[in-house]
Amino acid sequence: MIVSFRQLWIFAAALAMLARPAVPASDESAQQDLDTAYKALGQKNYDSAVGFFRKALARQSGNASTHKDLAYTLLKTGDNAEARDEFEAALHLNEHDEKAALEYAFLAYETQKPIEARRMFDRLRKQGSTATRATAEQAFQNIDRPLAEGIARWQQALVRFTNPNDISTFSAHWELAHMAELRDNLPLAAEQYETCRKLKPQLSEVLLILARIWQQLNRVEESRAAILAASRESNPRTAELGLEQWGTRYPYPYEFVKALEIDPQNTGLRRELAYLYLAMQKQPEAVEQFEKLLAIDPQDRLSRDQLDALRGVKKKAAAVPAATGASPGVDAKKLGEKSLALGYARDAIRYLRQAHDDDPEDAQVMLKLGWAYNFAKDDQDAIQWFDRARHASNPKIAAEASKAFHNLNGDALPQTSVWSPLMYSSRWHDIFAYGQIKRSMPLPWKDMNKWFSFYLSTRFIGDLKSGIPQNPIGPQYLSDSAFILGAGVSSKTWHHLTGWAEAGESFKYLPFRHDVGAAIPDYRGGLNFVKGFGHLLGSEKSGLFLEDGADAVYVSRYGKDWIFTIQNRAGWTFHPWDKASAQVLFNANYTHDLKNQYWAETVEMGPGFRLHMPWMRPGVYFSTDLVRGVYTNNEGNPRRPNYDDIRVGFSYAFAK
Repeated sequence: MIVSFRQLWIFAAALAMLARPAVPASDESAQQDLDTAYKALGQKNYDSAVGFFRKALARQSGNASTHKDLAYTLLKTGDNAEARDEFEAALHLNEHDEKAALEYAFLAYETQKPIEARRMFDRLRKQGSTATRATAEQAFQNIDRPLAEGIARWQQALVRFTNPNDISTFSAHWELAHMAELRDNLPLAAEQYETCRKLKPQLSEVLLILARIWQQLNRVEESRAAILAASRESNPRTAELGLEQWGTRYPYPYEFVKALEIDPQNTGLRRELAYLYLAMQKQPEAVEQFEKLLAIDPQDRLSRDQLDALRGVKKKAAAVPAATGASPGVDAKKLGEKSLALGYARDAIRYLRQAHDDDPEDAQVMLKLGWAYNFAKDDQDAIQWFDRARHASNPKIAAEASKAFHNLNGDALPQTSVWSPLMYSSRWHDIFAYGQIKRSMPLPWKDMNKWFSFYLSTRFIGDLKSGIPQNPIGPQYLSDSAFILGAGVSSKTWHHLTGWAEAGESFKYLPFRHDVGAAIPDYRGGLNFVKGFGHLLGSEKSGLFLEDGADAVYVSRYGKDWIFTIQNRAGWTFHPWDKASAQVLFNANYTHDLKNQYWAETVEMGPGFRLHMPWMRPGVYFSTDLVRGVYTNNEGNPRRPNYDDIRVGFSYAFAK
């Protein structure tokens, strides 16, 4: 199997790496970083070793062995994708390094790059040493054989599917195209994706897939035409990716024509070509394009008005863009705003600059120009326009421009964040609420804001029942039943890790609570780690996901105790209906505290479900978990060592 061979390589390479002396370096600082990295590696301090390897490579990027050592260290930290890239960097420096090539191939396969993995295994099974050829041959066959069988199976299926409108026909062509691409049979992949495009022209993302395959087949003009067509699609995501791949250069007329041959129903593309012809004083060609637009959509009022204006019909002329601005008598501002909304940043800049010339005091035009330059990745000009707009008399425009100006300028701004999970527990037959409103404020020292932020906080910790009878001495309280006012400082997140410390005062809101005073000092602090992998909740695509979270929290009012929690969730993200996102998952939780108190010593496992509806903002979802828990310390525990709990919750979080 692939994994077993990879494990052997890692083991052998790791032994060699630990035994290797420091790599000679002409730069003394790089050598010192390498020495520190190997020392940290020997102490199994892998995160520190990674940092020093990267510092050494920043000074000495041409050191292939350092790239490999960094890659093996990244494997130990679980960063397989980064390890793959380091092995690839080592190969660029030494293409004959078979160990690095094998590691790269194995990792490419594991990190969802099967095409690259298959190509590398194919090369190594033909050109490598005897041992390498044997390993590469088996790995290649493990990848290639299922693809060959799948291609044959779908080709046979297509013989049976005679109805082109049948969903099974489209699915068969799509699967065949995908497998052909994975097997590097690019002519077959292109043929099948072209068929998919004909069967479902509304699937605009196929344009970008075809562009990728045509590029590899050296059909460069067709590839560029497909990218241009995608950049003017009505689907925002496709248009965004197309614009990113096209670049900032404005297309030539013949490129528009070529793109329309591939995507003749693309009204945005055709309309832009019509306006371009008008700007070039080519009225007959423009008329032809507007006529074709009306043939596609007879209700297109903009094209109808423009065509009437060109034919001399006495109506109010529609907006006519030009290469250097809009034609006289048209609304350049509206045209610029429309171009910006459609993602045509360079067009928006031209029209909005003319609108600014027409009315230099229009703050909204200044704001839109800032966004247009920002979308065009020209942040220096964007900052200047946002700076002008933030002095506007309109408070809404000024606020938006000011926020954009400070964000682009790297300034720290005040921010309000809110989180408030609400949960019902069947174990306690109670509803619990935890929440915090936090207002962060920049420090007066700008350099300090790069590392820390100061904040004011209001926490709420409570439950509906407030307590349950426990023994003759008194009830057991299930929460603090308090508001906590405080101030704190938090570090910037580094490698998914954040530190924080907070001091405040806790005020109980239940008059009958006698376990604490009316107000007591409350000191908290700790470390928080959160990292997600795969298709997380809200992702556009379905697939596997993993979420890891860990907290180390000090709370003074719990006897100056440290509480450690680890929460892991893994499962599958899917979309039960349009724009809704759901997850089926499995929970694995662990809690421990330094004082070894029974209530803080638990292990929990069980299935769960989460749902994010289309109308919810990011960070909001419903959840249900069914867990089986075990107390790992039962000294002083008045209950059974095991418990079951059904938790139904609603989580809400946002920052503004």
